[in-house]
This record gives sequence, structure tokens and C-alpha cells, in this order.
Amino acid sequence: MERKGTMSRAELAASFAALRAAVWQQKPLIHCLTHPITMNDSANVVLALGASPNMASHPDEAAEAVRGADALAVNLGNITAERMEAMERAGKAAREKGIPILLDAVGVGFSTLRRQFAEHFMEAYRPAIVKGNASELRTLCGLASHSRGVDAGPADAVGNAQLEDMAAVLQDFAAQWQTVLLLTGATDLIAAPDRTAFVCNGTPVLARLTGTGCMVGAMAATWLAAPSAGTPWEAAVLACVTMGIAGEKAEQAAGQGAAGRVPMGTFHVALLDALSTLTDEDIETRAKVCLAQ
Repeated sequence: MERKGTMSRAELAASFAALRAAVWQQKPLIHCLTHPITMNDSANVVLALGASPNMASHPDEAAEAVRGADALAVNLGNITAERMEAMERAGKAAREKGIPILLDAVGVGFSTLRRQFAEHFMEAYRPAIVKGNASELRTLCGLASHSRGVDAGPADAVGNAQLEDMAAVLQDFAAQWQTVLLLTGATDLIAAPDRTAFVCNGTPVLARLTGTGCMVGAMAATWLAAPSAGTPWEAAVLACVTMGIAGEKAEQAAGQGAAGRVPMGTFHVALLDALSTLTDEDIETRAKVCLAQ
């Protein structure tokens, strides 16, 4: 675990272990308003971390479901009018109850409907974490973006040379919105008003499996439900580290098939295996994190 800034390797590892332990002990209920493409994986990853998922999405029960939850995850993928109404009611209920919210801004880089809804949701319900790829977060920050559907466009990719500049932009907007911005990519970038982390774990194979980004959002929301053990920024960093390491382990376990390609069905199963068996030692020894104020 590499570091720069004031937080030590031991302190970061301890915060990760505390968040993981708190969720296992408290078994919080995470209400996930997500879409059918990744609903099963999102529920399973919440279970793998020791929490309980609730996937109820009917508008007439969304608020009631949230009142019993410890955190709310809202995902804009494959959006429908009914789910938008459920998200509105769930956000209001979560705000009234005072539980943390994560917004996964899927598709705001190409859809006016989603962008406008995300902007409204952020203003009205103040999510603790706003997650997206480079095109999605550029859109929310008012920068030019070049999305390809729900994927980040190549022109928006944040290479090593652009990391520091993008981090400064996101940190400014994190301060403006009083939230944590979680940008997923080859290097994940997590910006809070007072600190930034770069996470370099992972494998390109993760991008070939539908829903891995949604799973990161579900994990971050799960650790949001343990506020006494860590901050939203630490929850977001831990989610990126965990998915990255699990992806590395899954790729190794799956091996290679014809033409040197990883068999994706095997990788999918191996990824859930890795997520559900990852240890604190795995995270401490394998995490590739650079911290900056």
C-alpha cells in the first residue's frame, strides 16, 4: 500500500478492517434501488460483505422500505419512470430518517433525462457518495464529455498524466456539493473535500463483465451503513480496493481459454468467490493506494 499525505498505511488498513468488521457485526439493511441487469449481482455482493439487501422498487413501498434500512443505494442504470418515482420517494424517506445515500449516476453522460434527474437528486437529497465513470462525472461537473452509452468515452479516459488535474477538479466539486466523488476507471479516483485517493488495483477483465461498477456502488453503500467505523471517503476507497483485488484473484483463478482469453462465466463465479472470502490481510498486503490531501 503506497501512500502520500498525512494518513499512514497502518491507519488506512485499520479503517478498512473496522468498516468490514462493523458490517459483519451489525448486519445492516441496504436498500438498493437498482436495475434488473445487475440486481442479482448487487444483492449478492451486499450479502458477501455480511449485510442484507432489500431490492424493493415499487413506488408505493419504496419509502416504507427505506424507513427500515441503514443506507440507500440509488442506481440510474436502465431507468424507468416507475423506478424514478421510487427513487424520489426513497430519497425523501432516507433524507428524513438521516441515513446515508449513494447515487450511482449511470448514463448521465449520454441522457438528458438521467442528467437532470441526477442533478435534482443531488440537490434535494445530498448523497454522501456520488459514483460514476469519467464521462458521467465530467457531465455532472459541467465539463465536456464523450460517453459511449453508459460507458466512458475514450476521449474522457483519465490517464496517469491527467490524474492530478482531474483530482483537483473533483475535489473542488466535492467541496461544493459536500459529498465524496468516486470515479471508476483504470485508476479509480476518490475525492472528498479534504483528501483524495488513487486506487490502482484491478484488471481490464472487470470491464468485460456487466455490472462490476454497480457492484462497487453496492459495496460502498454497504460500508456507508457503518458510519461509526469510517467515513464515506473510506467506504468508497475500500469498495474500489476490494473490487480491484477480487478481480485480480478471480482472473488468476479463472485462467485462460482459447486465444488467451479469460473465460467470463468462470471469472464471474470466481469474482463472487473472491469477494466473499477476501481477508483483512489480503486487503492490507495487496492494496495499491496513493493518498493526497
